Amino acid sequence: MTLTGYTQDRGTSRPDQNGTGIPARRTAFDDLADRAARLPWLWPALLTLALGLYQMGRPELWRDELASWSFATRPLPSLFAAARKSGATQLAYYLALHVWISAFGDSADAMRTLSVLAMAASAACVALVGRALAGARAGLIAGLVFALVPSVSRFAQEVRFYAFEVLIATLAVLLLLRALNRPSVWRWAAYAACLTLLGYVDLVALSVVAGHAAGTALYWWRDRDNRALWFIPAAAAGVVCCLPLVVVGSIQAGGQVEWVARPGMDLAVFSGFARNLFYSTSVAAALILIAVFAWAVAWQEAAFMTAIAVVPVAAAWLVSQGPYSFFLARYLLFTVGAWAVLAGIALSGLDLRLAAACVCVVAIFSAGDQQVVRQPGAHNWAGYPAGTGGLYYGYAQAADVIASQVRAGDAAVYQGDGNAAAWMMIGYGVQYYLGRDLPHGPSPRELFIAQTPVQAGVLYPRACKQPAACLGHESRIWVVGYGRGTSPFQGMTPGQAALLQARGYQLSYLKHVPGLTVYLLVQQSAPTG
Repeated sequence: MTLTGYTQDRGTSRPDQNGTGIPARRTAFDDLADRAARLPWLWPALLTLALGLYQMGRPELWRDELASWSFATRPLPSLFAAARKSGATQLAYYLALHVWISAFGDSADAMRTLSVLAMAASAACVALVGRALAGARAGLIAGLVFALVPSVSRFAQEVRFYAFEVLIATLAVLLLLRALNRPSVWRWAAYAACLTLLGYVDLVALSVVAGHAAGTALYWWRDRDNRALWFIPAAAAGVVCCLPLVVVGSIQAGGQVEWVARPGMDLAVFSGFARNLFYSTSVAAALILIAVFAWAVAWQEAAFMTAIAVVPVAAAWLVSQGPYSFFLARYLLFTVGAWAVLAGIALSGLDLRLAAACVCVVAIFSAGDQQVVRQPGAHNWAGYPAGTGGLYYGYAQAADVIASQVRAGDAAVYQGDGNAAAWMMIGYGVQYYLGRDLPHGPSPRELFIAQTPVQAGVLYPRACKQPAACLGHESRIWVVGYGRGTSPFQGMTPGQAALLQARGYQLSYLKHVPGLTVYLLVQQSAPTG
């Protein structure tokens, strides 16, 4: 029996459960379910699209999204130059976003729409995988469950590569199933090409190959079909094509993932990972429990999808014991689709109404988390639901303060720009929202910057080694610093602060916004020295 052998159409009427053999009476609900099952991929895609678009612009852009915006809005030569130094492993996404912004602009809604569409397409692929394994009803349920997972909506509204990673990884599973069940050179070539594209979107996502290998081994062990061994050269070809990116990525890894903690073996690590993977403790518990019952409904298909869901996580954990850790839930977001398919297999074995009730329970479990991930500062809460999300950088509010009082000729200093604290992206965030608030200027000139990121071909600006050489004759200087401070000079280097104090700049205005403080310095006396 092949992996598509379990295809009983559970949408048709079945004998009454009392054992009389008399067909159960059909209702309008049954007819509606049958019609939905004819296009099992459409309804999950529409639901994912609706949830992705709902309050899409409410959360403010956070650091990672601003990095995507910075790369994608550069001219292509500057984009490639920057990728050689940082961000090469996401080059394919930056190029796609670059083209998208050229057509639709760089508003938060416009940029996030690209990810929403990719995640909606992912839901369709999840449904198709479920249908290929266990029939139309299983596919429909799998797609709907996938759409309801809070992390799906959260990263559908993220200006990052995660939605593309989920789409391509799920498509790779679908192509693998088709190649295993109806082998041909073109099917295996399509699978290899999909893996290559996945690697150029995110190298960590290539851990899915470990899951594919385990699933293919189960397939071969059951059927002893040696045509499945074509998986080996196909997967190898896809991975080998990513080797140039692997070399560059290994060089850049220190500056990108050095902050990710090395995972241990304790239960807290894996329970925290599961919560963060689904962005909901209750949904994580429900889907893992439901997945267990999938083995009772169709154990062979469940074993295949369990390999896709679990083995990549194990592979990432093992690799993370080396010099760098990649064990981060959002890097492995593509495994959510496999858990949804397992839920689809399990629930397809139930009465139609009971299955619908279970899907509604998942929706209820996810409702609270769905609202939280749409709060203004939600995107800065990267470890949700662990930790706290109360503190975030209110770039938009800081920009509103400046825009309401800015004058032609004003300058600005952003804490961290050009030094080790540049990761806070204060300059990027305020400048992005100033571009929205002041589309035609005047926008304050940033001081103490020798080269902009575009000029330097890097992510962060380069500071002047001699602050006096980069200070003009501005009489007013805006300073945006981290936290709830009282002194604007705390947000500068000692050299910058000493220079401005010597030039007679004094605090004239102060405003606290979430996570930041906006100061206005006004020159009160003639320069000394």
